[in-house]
Amino acid sequence: MAARGHRRPGVNRLEERYRRVLRLLPASYRRAWEEDMVATFLYSEMPEDAEDAEFAADHGRPSWPEVASVAALAVRLRLGGDGAPLRYLVWGETVRRLALVGLLVQAVAAVAGIGAWLWSPSATNPIAADVRTLLGLVWVAAYLCLVTGRWRAARWLAVTALAQAAVFFGVDLVAVEGAYGLSGTVGLLLEALPVVALVAFHRQAPPVKARPWLVALLAGVGLLTVAMPVTYVSVPALVDWPGVVCVAVFAAAVVYLSVPRLGWRSAAVSWSTTLASLALVALVQRVVTLLDYLRLAARTAELDLMTAIAAGQTVAVLAVAVPLAVLAAKAVRALPPVAAR
Repeated sequence: MAARGHRRPGVNRLEERYRRVLRLLPASYRRAWEEDMVATFLYSEMPEDAEDAEFAADHGRPSWPEVASVAALAVRLRLGGDGAPLRYLVWGETVRRLALVGLLVQAVAAVAGIGAWLWSPSATNPIAADVRTLLGLVWVAAYLCLVTGRWRAARWLAVTALAQAAVFFGVDLVAVEGAYGLSGTVGLLLEALPVVALVAFHRQAPPVKARPWLVALLAGVGLLTVAMPVTYVSVPALVDWPGVVCVAVFAAAVVYLSVPRLGWRSAAVSWSTTLASLALVALVQRVVTLLDYLRLAARTAELDLMTAIAAGQTVAVLAVAVPLAVLAAKAVRALPPVAAR
């Protein structure tokens, strides 16, 4: 490539702009395919008329759909699948597992919510709350589509579920006049993460092994269904969703770190990076909700106890996040560099 500010001989502005877009692609891929891509692009973009061709060469730009297609290709290559360099495969598997775990959490919460709703039919809930509970099944549908290989349908369903979550969040925010807006906004952004991570599923991605993920759904629903009545009857105000997430992440991390013979510990670095990422998500959500409680809730003995519990959860997750991050960093550094093709 020419130095910045200097154009190579025979390179018009349109080609120069397109080559700039191609810098989004991994260097190894560019070395192999850049010239072919440039030739194909110029052949398709240059008009037959000489004057029009001259104008396009000087003033033309790659269209937004073309830029989007190159960006999508860059993401797909860096979140590699079968046959990709090991470094890209590891990052691809990490992002795919983040998507799976994120949708699993939403699906477990939705099914447990339906169970609680059916278990107490005499409870008088607002119609909007009942509708919200039923619409949570869209998350379940998205998760089931994903684990059974229907990733395109999973994308649409997940986007639909996220959109309705955003609508309900907006309604709630107006109803409480902006109270708890910080934790609600952060929670919505964290819900969006696995939806965005679905871009890592593509034709070259290895298929999901459905059985363990279906077992995880059943186990999660069972545990949450048993835990919710016990905790809500005994200490209802001391149990919140960020706390549940912290407990789940802490338990998974402890098992991963303490039982090295498990296949998920020895098989791939991507689980250490996945769990480290999940620990970070749990920490962010826990700290932000705690700050909202301290700012907005009335000071009571119950709030003091809740603060102590939340602080303990934060310390516990942080205690497992550090060794997970160290393991992930060591494993990533040990990966071979992406070789030129």
